[in-house]
This record gives sequence, C-alpha cells and structure tokens, in this order.
Amino acid sequence: MPGANSIVGLASNLDTTAIIDAMIAADRQPALFMERDKAWKSLEITKFKALSARLLALQSSINALNDERGFSQASIQVSNSNILTASAESAIGTGTYTLNVDSLAKNHQIASQGYTDVTSALLGTGTTTISIGDDNPTTIELSEDNNSLIGLKNAINDANIGITASIINDGSASKSYRLVLSGNETGAQETISFSSSLTGGEAPDFINSSFDNPETTGFSVSATSQVSLGATSSFTGATNKAFTFTIAGTGTQTVGSGDITIDWTDGTDSGSIVVSQADTEIIGPEGLKLSFADGDLVAGDTFTVSTFAPLLQKASDAQVSMGSSDGGASPIIINSKTNTVKDIITGLTVELKNITTAETGPVIISTGLDTSAIRSKLNSFINAYNDVMEFIDKENSFNSDTEEGGVLMGDVTVQMIQSRLSGLIINPIVGLDKSMSALSAIGIRVDQDGKLALKSSSKLTSALKEDFEAVMRLFVDGGDSDNTGISFLSTSPEITGGSEFEIDITQAATHGYYQGGNISDPSTTPISLTSSNNKIQLRIDGRVSEVMTLTAREYSSSADLVNEIQTRINNDKNISAMGVTAEWVDTGSGKGYIKLTSSSYGSASKAELMTSIPNSAYADLGLSAGTLHAGLDVAGTINGESATGQGQVLTGDEDNVNTAELQLKITLTEAQVSSAIEGNITITKGLASVLAEKLDNITKSGSGIIDTKTSSLEKQIENIDKQIKSLDERLAIRRESLVLEFIELEMVLSQLQTESAFLESQLEGIAANFAQMTGKK
Repeated sequence: MPGANSIVGLASNLDTTAIIDAMIAADRQPALFMERDKAWKSLEITKFKALSARLLALQSSINALNDERGFSQASIQVSNSNILTASAESAIGTGTYTLNVDSLAKNHQIASQGYTDVTSALLGTGTTTISIGDDNPTTIELSEDNNSLIGLKNAINDANIGITASIINDGSASKSYRLVLSGNETGAQETISFSSSLTGGEAPDFINSSFDNPETTGFSVSATSQVSLGATSSFTGATNKAFTFTIAGTGTQTVGSGDITIDWTDGTDSGSIVVSQADTEIIGPEGLKLSFADGDLVAGDTFTVSTFAPLLQKASDAQVSMGSSDGGASPIIINSKTNTVKDIITGLTVELKNITTAETGPVIISTGLDTSAIRSKLNSFINAYNDVMEFIDKENSFNSDTEEGGVLMGDVTVQMIQSRLSGLIINPIVGLDKSMSALSAIGIRVDQDGKLALKSSSKLTSALKEDFEAVMRLFVDGGDSDNTGISFLSTSPEITGGSEFEIDITQAATHGYYQGGNISDPSTTPISLTSSNNKIQLRIDGRVSEVMTLTAREYSSSADLVNEIQTRINNDKNISAMGVTAEWVDTGSGKGYIKLTSSSYGSASKAELMTSIPNSAYADLGLSAGTLHAGLDVAGTINGESATGQGQVLTGDEDNVNTAELQLKITLTEAQVSSAIEGNITITKGLASVLAEKLDNITKSGSGIIDTKTSSLEKQIENIDKQIKSLDERLAIRRESLVLEFIELEMVLSQLQTESAFLESQLEGIAANFAQMTGKK
C-alpha cells in the first residue's frame, strides 16, 4: 500500500495529495486562530517582562532615595589634599574654614646604646620595668634563658603593653645592634618609660647620649697610632650626627713629636683639635674627647666618630589652628593625640598628613550639602518613572496613523499599575506637614502628558537649604517621638504613614558584667602578684581574650589595681576594641569588689572568666568567687501589643495586627523606666518607601502582579499548545483515513477500468467476427 505522502491518482488522474491537504487545511483553520492567539500572548509576555525591567530600574532609583545616609551626603572641598583630607558620614552645615596644621601627632621612639650581638647573653639577669603613658608599668624578668637583645625584644612584644620592640643594625663597625622601642599610639602623653635592675651585663640605656668608638675609614698602612674614645667623653648635643676628622699638615707625623693638627667637620660646623702627646685626652666638639696612642699619623688620613641620642622621635600631639590672624584675629588652637581629628567642625573628620608652611599657605575647607548628588538621584528617579509611563502609554494606546494598537492596549493589569503609580506621585504623603508633603513642594510636578519634571530648580535648592530634614522626610521613613530615649529605626509595609503608637517600657536594656567577690581594699591589705598568680583571661560577648599577664608587683590601692587590669584589656588584640571597663566598687568597711563590664547591651552582653588557665590571679583578686550577670534586653509593648527586645532594639512581634516589624531603639536607663507610658511616636512613610513597597508588590518574583499576569499568560499558551496538539493528532488520523479512502477509490476505478477494457475488447472481437461472417467491414 503506498504511503500517505506518495498518493497519485493513477486511475483517476487526480492530485489526491493536494485534495487531502486542502481538506485537512480547511479542518485546521481553528488551529491557525489558536496559533495567532499564542503568538500574541507570547508578545504580551515579552512586553510585560520589558515593563518589569523598567519598573525594577525605577525601584533601584527609589532605593537610592530611601536611605537616610545616602540621601544626606556632604559636599566637602579641600584646597590642599597633600596637607589634609576631610570626610563626613552625613550632611553637615554650610561654611568655609581656614586651617593651619602646626604639628602632627607622633609616637614616641627611643633606642638603646649599641651591642655587638643580638643572641648572646649581654644584658645580665634581673628585671626591667616598662610602661607607656598612664598605664601601669610592666615588669619583665630576664634570666639566663632570655637575657639577650632578641630575648628582651620578644618579651616586650609578648607582653602586649602598647609598645613594639625591634632591633636595628646601624651599620657601624662595632656595637651596631640597637634595641628600638616604639609606642603604638601617638600623642604627647604616650611616652615610654624604661628602667632596669640587672646584674652581670650591660643594661639597655634609653636615656643617656653617647659617642660611638672612632672608625678609621681612611687610614694608610703607614699610620701606626691608634685613636680611641676618651674615658670622660660625654655627648652634650641632642642630634645624631657623624664627625669626620682629617689629619692636617704634610707627610708622616709622629704623636708626641710636636703638635699635630686634626681638622673636623659635622657637615655644618667645623674646627680643629691639636694632638701634642700620646695617651692624653684631647677635647673635641660637643663633649667629645679623643686619645691617640704612640705611633705615626699620615696627613690626609681620616676617621669618623658618630654620636648617638636615644630619642629618635618625641611623642607629640597634633596641633591645628582654625581661623586667620589677619586683622588682629586670633585663631583657635585644637590639640589632638592622633592625626585623625573628629568634629573639628561638627560632623567632619579631618585626616592630617603634613604641616602647613609659608609656601603651602593655610588649607581652606568648604562644607555644605551635596545638592548635586541629591539632584542626580532625583533626576534618575524622574527619568526611570517617565520611562515606565512612556512604555505603558506606547503599549496601551492606538496609533491612528498605522491603525494599530499597542500589544498591551486595554490590559487591565497595565492600567492598574499606571493608575497606582501616578496616584502615589500626585497624592500628598500622609503624616507629613502639608507644606512639605508632596513633590510639588520641591519643584517636581506632573506635566500634561503625565510625566514628571523638575519645573523649579530654585525651589528645590531653597527647600534643601532651608529645611533639609523636611525634604528628606518626603522620601525616607521616619518617626517623631516625644521622648529622646525612644527613636525610630524601621517600619513595615503594613504600617501606614501618620500612625501613632504608645510605647510602654517595662525593662531598659542593660550591660552584662562580672561581679567579683568581696575582698579587702588593697589600700589596707596590699595584693601581691607574682609570676605564679598574675594571669587572667576573659570572654566578652563570646570573644575570648589572650591570656593577659598583670605586672608582677605589690598593689597598694584599688585604683592602681583596676588601672593595671584596664591597661591589659586595652592592649589585648582580641577585646581591646570592645569597650570593656574594669572598676572597683567600694562596699564599705574596707571592702569592695572588682567589676568587669561589657559595653554592649542585652542578653548577649556578657563578661566571663576563662577559668582553665595556669597561674591565674582569680583567687587573689576575688574573681573566683564572682558572679556572672548577663545583660538584659529591653522589654515592653507598642500600642499594647507584644514586642521582642534584642539589646536596645524593640521590635513589634510578626503576628501583631498593628505593630508587626516596627523597630524602635530604646536608650532609656533603668532609672528612666516607670509604670507609666514612656512616650509616643508617630510614623511617617516617605514617598520612596511607599513607592518601593508598591513596586515590590508589582515586581516581586513569583507573587508580584506582573509575575502573576505572565504566569497566567504562560498557562494559557500551554492550554493552546495542548488544544493544537490534540487537533493535529485528530487531523493526522483524519489524513490517514482520507488516504485510505482515496487508495480504495483508485483501486475501484482501476478495477472498473480493467473490466471496461475487457468488455471493450470482447465487443470489438464480436464485431470483427460478425463482419467476417457477413462480409462486411
């Protein structure tokens, strides 16, 4: 049997394939309509996705206006950034300021005398005491195991006392290794103190200036006299330098046989000394004394003597003068222990880099609100909004010239989106002052085409200058509280602008602390700590400190004791930035206890002891018998509905009807909490916030309006595909049936044609026989 695609009317001479195709095509007309519908719906999906992309761009521009920190940007101009830089975290006042950097803050640096070796036991044994600033001194023991230069360096660094020790090689021929101590912090008060009680070696000296031994840098081989440092030499200068000595005269000169003149220079000053006899101290510059042994000196030969002053860098504060002395004015002097000066101008942080000079002149700082950044964000918002509206207008309109409508023309979803967005833009923000509750208050209006435009730039500038806070509230969520201890943090989409809430606090947030047991006041019963009982280790808010070593000595006052503990905490690399405080609490009758307090708030705020450490001081300090007091989270209700506290943050519970997810910061103290209502707060919803919430409802993946619409269209397309498939399957069966029918028709026609031919041949035979019999042709 021939296949469906190879049917030819052999018997009928009909194009049976074309006839079948025409019949099937006629029956398939409904599928063509469905395919056109499917193509249109696919085009609708494409347009909705294009609309969603524009709405997401609008949402992005809105988010840039929905952040108080990003909205209030400062404009800062510095005339010379090589001298200083300036920054601010938020908007600051407008002004112009003249600054001179008179000095920079520096850390203290001192160096010891030179040593020949870093690993040999040259320092002796005993103790050294070292401290910086007001910190209690730390005692470091030197034994035969660590009394080398490198041993002392490591011991100082391991003590974590705010001082870094290092060893330098100054390149001199002898005793070239020096121990350098550097304070980790800058400031005039951060000076290093060092003392020692060592025997059997040469103790480090960070106080006395000295001369190094002479170095014969240019002696000829015929020079036989040796030069040495006089025993009574005492450097009287304050600046490290090198004196160069040159033998004057001519030829070889014998020490003790007449006067020998030796010229010297330090690069700035110069002079001469005269050597008349051997082994006698000759007075040189700045307290230098030299002695020459018997022998010869050769004219032109040179030697050097270097000086050494232990003070490498003086600890100093930064000093800045603000203002100009022109016209008899008197600038104000500002001192800072660091080169980061905060609030030199309210809200401004200045980083000092170099001092000003007559050549550089003063630095001029101009501050104000960065209106250009705000304008840029507003323009981005306006352009993104107009892009959405132009797209909707194009796709939801009829073009009379082309007599074609937009793909989304008449779509209820598109019309609803446009209506909601335009309504939010036009309507005033609930809860704001009427004078600053709509975009028109800052010069932004909707034109006749429904597009946004900044119609009055001067109105925006004036609003930003005169009432920046009100302009910001036009876009950003806020809360007006009648109690300074209650402030707004964030709200939820369900809470509308203008909503008022009563705040009833039952528990203020508190710090966690560790309360030691009662012990005698060290002023009456001194506490002695040694290497066997001077270790403590803390865990603050879950973070563990290093094992801290308290200075081994006798403490005869409570202030001295807690200051030592505080010093170790402040210098611990793990918890120094956590604001932990150590204090003595006097309980009377010559007793008291040590209290360690975390700076954080709430149940996560804890100050604990790590008990499994050797040589702990816990027993002697009364800490073994102490008690842990975890901090308390703030507790209370918002408008009578339950709320959950975490630290100082109070959040309305998520299943609340009116206050779910409302977040407030409660900074009230326990003394400020009473049985009455603590305060009231009124929530305002900014335009950026309201638009962001609405756009999220429209564009949210999975459940947003557009996703719901496109999902519906995709299901419709899926149903159309099923209907087309079902129809095509039925038509395939119909085609096969028609093929069979036409095949059968051809077979019948072929049989009839055969029979017809047979009958025709029979008749022709009969006719021939008849003609033959009758003689007729």
